[in-house]
Amino acid sequence: MINVNKINLGFFILLAFVMVSTSVFSQEIEKDLVFTPNFQTAHLSTVSPLNLEVRGGSEPMGLPFLDDFAWPSSFEESGFDRPELVRWDSSPVRRTNTFAINPPTIGVATLDGLDAGGYPYQFNSIDAHGWADTLTSREILLGGLTVDDEVMLSFWYEGGGIGNAPDIDIDTLIVEFKSIGADGDIWTRMWEQTGGVPVDTFTQVVIPISDGVHLHNAFQFRFRNYGTLMANADLWHIDYVFVSANGVTGNPVEELAFQYPAYSLLRSFSAMPWTHYYDNPEFYMRDTLVVANNNFGSGPNNQEDTGISIQFGESEPIAFENEFIQNVSVQVGPFSTEFLANLVDASGVAGSVFFDTSLSDTIASFKVSIWEEEVGYYTNQTAVFDNDSIGFTQVFDNYYAYDDGSAEKAYALEAAGGQLAVRYPLAIPDTLDGLLIHFTPFYDNAEQETFVIKVWADDAGVPGEQIDTMYQFHSPLYFTDGYDQFAYYPCDHPIAVSGVIHVGFIQQQVDRLNIGLDKNTNANAGNLHYKLGPGSNWASSEIEGSVMIHPVLRAGRDNPFTNITEIPASSSDVISSELYPNPASYEVSFNAYEALDWRLFSMNGSEIMRGNVSQSGKVTFDTSDLPSGIYWVNMISNSRSYSKKIISGKRLVILPH
Repeated sequence: MINVNKINLGFFILLAFVMVSTSVFSQEIEKDLVFTPNFQTAHLSTVSPLNLEVRGGSEPMGLPFLDDFAWPSSFEESGFDRPELVRWDSSPVRRTNTFAINPPTIGVATLDGLDAGGYPYQFNSIDAHGWADTLTSREILLGGLTVDDEVMLSFWYEGGGIGNAPDIDIDTLIVEFKSIGADGDIWTRMWEQTGGVPVDTFTQVVIPISDGVHLHNAFQFRFRNYGTLMANADLWHIDYVFVSANGVTGNPVEELAFQYPAYSLLRSFSAMPWTHYYDNPEFYMRDTLVVANNNFGSGPNNQEDTGISIQFGESEPIAFENEFIQNVSVQVGPFSTEFLANLVDASGVAGSVFFDTSLSDTIASFKVSIWEEEVGYYTNQTAVFDNDSIGFTQVFDNYYAYDDGSAEKAYALEAAGGQLAVRYPLAIPDTLDGLLIHFTPFYDNAEQETFVIKVWADDAGVPGEQIDTMYQFHSPLYFTDGYDQFAYYPCDHPIAVSGVIHVGFIQQQVDRLNIGLDKNTNANAGNLHYKLGPGSNWASSEIEGSVMIHPVLRAGRDNPFTNITEIPASSSDVISSELYPNPASYEVSFNAYEALDWRLFSMNGSEIMRGNVSQSGKVTFDTSDLPSGIYWVNMISNSRSYSKKIISGKRLVILPH
């Protein structure tokens, strides 16, 4: 819920105001989005929300029940391959690592206003508030227990964190217990909390499970949030959920755990082209890697073995340990660990972490794992990352990135003709093909707004002259199959670039084009500049974070994302007609001029569907379930091939080139 009378939003946006022929406020400010509700919340209904369709569940489990959300515990993550890890029925709630502040252990469950695919439950609605996410536990075997067994549910919660905080007296988090009635399941509210709680502190809640109607072998509990249905806002974070008998709550005697993830071993970037990295690998590597930990136990504990490993493909990982972190006592509370200092290999020989440039010519990815000696009992999972181990994939593809891939907030300009530019120092000369941009769905649906990609040379750290002129209009794309996804926006034509460049766009209207803003990094400082419309000067951003815009370069490849080359329709050797309609919302057709096989690919090269025709004729396939975006159709006959781009999506609006 956004209250027009309060400026207390955690999910900020940049608002830059421009007035033609009058004065302007030439500054960046952080301010709430304005939204005026027209409903009363004196009593919140316990009627089940609309999003409780369960696509899958697991068998009942015995006590204790524990989830600190450090391992893949949702049904979607492990229900088919590792059912023993599952703690929750199918749910739109996601595990996050970057939204909470000072979590007990790494990973929390975050309830918000987005559905399971990362799209708002309702977008651009006037009064879109209601029951949003629901997180329902597996069934728990409580049959035969009585009030004397002192069964307890305990958990820790926080409102907002880095993201948008729930508003006081309106946005609500509740807990419900399930009993079995003559007509089916009955859910009873056992606890509730409205907004206005500290955004940086986790609070523990303990709820007895003592009523006989709840002590049965199909017992379940669930968390639900009441708030906006329009955005990744009104956030609640849940951690260390514990159900046990004998009055035991989730207060570990011993528990050393990571609090936050690591995301890159590069000095300045989270990702960069492989061909750019191996030009000077030592220069781009970090010297230090400090990771936050927490002693969540009841007293001092010894931090023992810590280590880091690098793995390329399926080869054996190269592992190092810190020789000086052995039996080092840490007090209760947060502490940090340096993972790149004093490293020795398995033979005790001093070494250093690096990425071997001899392993690939054009692209590469490395699995990075970081661990410490496990201290704690309940969260000992096998063959998955736990709270004593974290990892990420270091990607070297064909783009540069500063952000860690997660958008905690949104960044926008509110200025007709507003210009935005992100500075990137290139390691080597290359060809710019386009930009990857994450437009985050946050209150303002900007699908029908337009912008034009621009590239500027560097002028003493700020954007200088435009390197090339481009006229093609683009519109923000949103996706329904996952969070934090980037859309690819090609340049009008490939552009030769070198040295320091600035990439971004000029927006056409005053409306906000909400770009994902990563708040766990801060590349905006010195790298992000903006103009408040024609005639304005470039200003340096004062908003902390990293806007999620990535330049895509040729980087030794023929095409930015796949090896498919588009063949123009006028080519003399085409084997089919053009795709129609294009853009498409539902069915797409083409006329095959001869027998052929066809395949539909996403922009990252993943095959989505395929088919064939044994003779000439019309081919039709359905795109209604595809996320909005750009795809390739590749047709192959006995002697020739033909590829064509298609733009698909129900909510997609394409403007003329």
